[in-house]
Amino acid sequence: MSNTANTIYEAIVAHTAWKKRLRDIIDSGKNEYDADPKHCEFGQWLIEHADGLLSIYEHYPQVVHLHDQFHKEAEKIIQLALNGKQQQANAAVEYGSDFDKISTELVQALIAWHDVVIGKM
Repeated sequence: MSNTANTIYEAIVAHTAWKKRLRDIIDSGKNEYDADPKHCEFGQWLIEHADGLLSIYEHYPQVVHLHDQFHKEAEKIIQLALNGKQQQANAAVEYGSDFDKISTELVQALIAWHDVVIGKM
C-alpha cells in the first residue's frame, strides 16, 4: 500500500478514535485533547503535502473542508461538555446531528479517496 493510501487509512482509524474521545469528554466533563484541525497528525499531513502530493487528487479539497468542519463541530461539543451541558453535548453527537452528518461524509470521502489511490476506481 502506498504511503498516501496508508495515511488515508490511518486517518479513518484516527477519526473513529476521535469520536470515542468525544464520548469520553462528554462523560467526564474534562478534556486533554486539542481540537484544532491543524494540530492533529492527519491535519498536519494535509497541510504539509497540499501543494504537491495531495493536490492532484480530486478528493483532497473536500477532505480538507470536511476535516476542518469535523474539528469545528468537535470543539463545539467539547465546549458544551466542559460547560456542564452534557445532555446537549450528547444530543450533538447523536445519529442525525450535524456532527454525525459531517463525520459520515468525511469517512465516505476518505474511503473514496483511498479507493482512488489504491486503484479500485
